[in-house]
Amino acid sequence: MEQNRQSPRDHTNKSNARKEFQDEANNSTDDKEFSEDLSRVLDFLAINEQLIQFRRKRHLSIEREHTLMRKAMGFNIRTYFFGSQAEGTTTSGLMSDIDLLQHFETFRLFLESENPPLQPYDHQIVLMVITNVCAPQYCFLLLIEPSKQARRFQKIDPKKVPVDCVDFYRVMADCIKSNNNTTGVMIPHTIMFGTLNQYPDKIKKANAKRHGPAESIWHTDHVNACYCKSLPKQCNIVFERPRPGHWPSNKTLKKAKKYGVFIVPQGPPKSTNICTYDNFDYQWRISTNLTERLFMFSLNTVHLKAYILTKMIRKELFVP
Repeated sequence: MEQNRQSPRDHTNKSNARKEFQDEANNSTDDKEFSEDLSRVLDFLAINEQLIQFRRKRHLSIEREHTLMRKAMGFNIRTYFFGSQAEGTTTSGLMSDIDLLQHFETFRLFLESENPPLQPYDHQIVLMVITNVCAPQYCFLLLIEPSKQARRFQKIDPKKVPVDCVDFYRVMADCIKSNNNTTGVMIPHTIMFGTLNQYPDKIKKANAKRHGPAESIWHTDHVNACYCKSLPKQCNIVFERPRPGHWPSNKTLKKAKKYGVFIVPQGPPKSTNICTYDNFDYQWRISTNLTERLFMFSLNTVHLKAYILTKMIRKELFVP
């Protein structure tokens, strides 16, 4: 009988446990209600499936329009929009800039481990991407057989050649003549901010600021770049690393392997250089914008809401 008798202490412990369970259930209900309310607020702020898809399709359409306009003006350039505006991962309150990248199709790039490509057109400029002597994510661009390419260009009517090709050979002519090495000439990344810049007057008038590979003009970051359809070895890690949650999916990764990389005009920070002859102005950065945009497009609405909410918290609390 004494064994069946319950002590006051045991009764108190059971009462406390029951109370804690009820509190947890109430908190769980409160969290669910808060999550649903927050989701409705984000829907109101244009973070929903319909508007996200509308923004993406709109920017993809503008890409095609810009490309057609550039080609009509004589530039062999393809335009891309990247960043949160093109991905639909922003709100009006975040005041995100527009990221515009111009890909010069005149330049045809290949990796040092590959054979030079066959040139379908004489006015294409063939460059080799060298990565084995650079820091990770950086490379050199080498104009192979410069004298031969320059002679071939001289036989072409300049009026029928893209403007960017004419400007390139005009500025590189002295460098090619003075170079005794017939195997190649390194291309400085500064050429993208000078000779091949498409907005010199606008940049001067707007007092554009340069940060990294971009020049900011009226809330738009302009980047001039080349494109290499082959992935450097250092960019393949995304296909080899573990995938927690099975993201990205195999279908997305298979599509990403078909994308190449952009080579943008930015060398490593000068503060990190420890050698006098680092050829800083001749180093370019490897950028995987197309792959990154593909990964963002593969996220569902819940993921995007969580991502945008994190950006809002960061800007409100941590960014001065």
